[in-house]
Amino acid sequence: MRKLARIELIRQVWGAMTANGKFDESAPSQTSLVTFPDPQTISTVLRQQGIYAGLQLSDILVDELVDFAHQTPFAADRDANIRCQYKDRATLETALGYSFQLGSVSTQDCAAVQNLIHDPGLVAIATEYLGEKPTAIGSELLWSFPGESTWKQQIKGAQVFHYDIDDYRSIKFFFYLTDVDESNGPHVCIQGTHWGKKLRHQWMGQRCASLRDRTLVDTYGVDQVLTVCGRAGLGIAEDTFCFHKGKRPISRPRLMLQIQYALNDYGDIRAYI
Repeated sequence: MRKLARIELIRQVWGAMTANGKFDESAPSQTSLVTFPDPQTISTVLRQQGIYAGLQLSDILVDELVDFAHQTPFAADRDANIRCQYKDRATLETALGYSFQLGSVSTQDCAAVQNLIHDPGLVAIATEYLGEKPTAIGSELLWSFPGESTWKQQIKGAQVFHYDIDDYRSIKFFFYLTDVDESNGPHVCIQGTHWGKKLRHQWMGQRCASLRDRTLVDTYGVDQVLTVCGRAGLGIAEDTFCFHKGKRPISRPRLMLQIQYALNDYGDIRAYI
């Protein structure tokens, strides 16, 4: 799939042919937990720009998610063999002799996240944009920690411009759970690049992450670069075929929730990156 879906003509045709329309509705929510305009409005913006930043979670739900992230051990730099709670991070970093870049918290046992995955509002937005009832293919609570990092570490941490190939059509929701400004790890997107990429960037696929950010900005235009800042609870809907990245925080950690839907579930696809 990844070899084919990077080519836009194939993605456009095959995306319609391979829709399975499956969605597990075993834990439905009757009322949306997310505040947003109608799905058609969001879908229109997504088709034009590839990103919509204007969803909103309640303060109560944000607090519940933040509490869970503080109480549940994270996998340091997504390494399942190195786990610690947020409060013990500095101690473990000192013991290991290096600073963590990321902390991945499993959402499997988080009731708030599971409710959001089945949230009728998010499902309606995903259905409207994908054209089929979606499949939930992943979720994660992710800490991003301040510090210096090498270019290779930035690539590994998705902190350089890249695009995802998780299916022929997919949509991802990002929710800030801490306040985010320019110094606290904002999400950045090159708008409009979900379609119309240069042919060489289609052929390169995810290897585009090896290109310098400046190269991609110069190619597609600095006026297309959108840096999303906002208070905790702000939500973003994005077609992650757009070039995007998360900046590494400078002053304090950032916590974000990610939920993704697609037409098909290929299992733990990121194990094959």
